[in-house]
Amino acid sequence: MPRLMRCKFCGTLQDEPVGAKLCVQCGGPLDWWEAPSPAGKGTYVLAQLELDQIAAPPGKPVERHLIATIETPDEVPAAQQVKTSSGREPLHFCAVLDISGSMSGDKIDAAKRAVRSAVGRLQDGDVFSLVTFATDVRCPLSARRVDANLRRVIRSSLSEIRAGGQTALCGGLELGLSQALDARQGTNLVLVLSDGQANVGETDIEVIGRRAMDARAQGVTVSSLGVGRDYNEALMAEIAIDGGGRFYHLADADQIEAYLTGELGEMASLAARNATLVLDLPSGASVRALSAAYPVRGNQVTVGDMPVDTRLEVVLQLHIPPQEAGTRLPVGGTLRYRSPAGNALSTALNQVTVRYDLEVPFVITAGVVRPTARRVLAHMQSAGVLAATKAAALGPDHLTRVGDAELSKLGRYAAILGEDSFKDDVLAEEAQVLGFMRGRTRSARDKAKAATHAAMSHHRASKDFDKM
Repeated sequence: MPRLMRCKFCGTLQDEPVGAKLCVQCGGPLDWWEAPSPAGKGTYVLAQLELDQIAAPPGKPVERHLIATIETPDEVPAAQQVKTSSGREPLHFCAVLDISGSMSGDKIDAAKRAVRSAVGRLQDGDVFSLVTFATDVRCPLSARRVDANLRRVIRSSLSEIRAGGQTALCGGLELGLSQALDARQGTNLVLVLSDGQANVGETDIEVIGRRAMDARAQGVTVSSLGVGRDYNEALMAEIAIDGGGRFYHLADADQIEAYLTGELGEMASLAARNATLVLDLPSGASVRALSAAYPVRGNQVTVGDMPVDTRLEVVLQLHIPPQEAGTRLPVGGTLRYRSPAGNALSTALNQVTVRYDLEVPFVITAGVVRPTARRVLAHMQSAGVLAATKAAALGPDHLTRVGDAELSKLGRYAAILGEDSFKDDVLAEEAQVLGFMRGRTRSARDKAKAATHAAMSHHRASKDFDKM
C-alpha cells in the first residue's frame, strides 16, 4: 500500500506524486501522512481539514469553506471499550409513538412490531420507556430497567394500544424527553414516529425544535421517523436537527421496523461520544456551520455522538477579515471526544493555509480546489433543501423568498469553479426540488419528503437500513 502525502495548503490526501512533491490540486507543498495507530491506547478516530480555495485577495474580507471529515472505525479498540459483555454502558431508549387515527391499520401494527423487535435487541440492564400520543399523551411504560419480566410487560402493553384521535406531537415529545432526562444513562435516544400533522397543543416548528435542542444539551439524542406522505417533514427534520439525531422518511409502513431498530443500533454502537472540533483560527476570523445540526460557539463545533463505521463531513464557513498581500493564514485544530470506556482522546487536525500573495486583480476562480469545492457545493445544496423545507411549511411566499435566496447563493458559489454547464445543472437540480415543494400532488409531496430525507442524510451520514 503506497504511503500518502498531505498538502499543507488545501489539506488534500494523495499518493506520492512522481517527481516534484507538489499537490496535484493546488500546487502546495506536501508532507508525509501517517494514520493513527489501531492499538487502542491513543486516538482511533480519523479527522482531517480541507480548504476549498487557498487564494484570497489582499485588503478584502473573504469567506472560505472548510470540510472537516471525521471517520470512525468498524470496531472500537478493545482497550477503549467498556468492560462489559457488550463493550458499552447501558442505554435508555424511549419510543414516542403516534397512535392517532391516521396510524390505524398497517402503520400501527408495524410500529408495534418494530418496538418489540427493538426491545429484543436491548440488553438486560438497559432502560426502556414508551410514550404514545394522539389527542391525549400517555406513558404506558415509564422508564424501567430491561429484564425478562419487563419484556413480558412490554409485549402486553403494546397489544393494548389502539389508534384513534388527533396528533399531540409536541406533548408526546415533551413526555418522552422527560422520561429520558429522569432516567439518563450513558447513551439516551428518544425516537419520535409519526405519520401526521401536529394539530393538538404546540404546533410551532421552532418552538418544538427547541425542546429537542434543550434535551440535546443535557445528553439526550432525538431522532425522528416520518411515515407516509401526510406528515410534516419540516417539523420532523427540525426535531432531528435540533436534537442532534437523524431524520428518516419512510414511504411505507413495511420500513418502520428496519429504521427504528437500525437507529437504535447506531446509538448502541457508538465509537465516539461528545465529539467536538476545536479550531485554531487566525486573529479576527470566525466560523459557522453550514448545517444547524452542528452548533458553533466561538472556535468550538459540536459534532455529538458518532456510531462506528461512519464518515461524517462537517462543512464550515470561514470568515476572515482583510489581510495584507503576502500573508499566509494557517487554520488547524483538534478533534476531542470520549471513548465508550470514558477516556478523553483527541486527534490532531492538519493545517490548511489561505494565501494572500496572488497578483491583483483577483479572479474568482483563483486557487480553487475543485474536488473539495464540489463537495462543499453538494452540502450547500442539501442545506438549501432543508431551508426550503422549513420555509414551505410557513407558506408559499416564504418558500419563494428562501428558494430564490438559496438559488442565488448556489449560483455565486458554483461560479468559482468556472464551469457554466456544471453550474446550470446544479441550479436546475435545486429548482426541481423547489418545484416539488410547491406541488400539491401526491407525487410531488413524496418527492419533497424524499429530498428532505436525502439532504438530512447527507449532513448526518445516515444509513439506508432497508438496504443493508
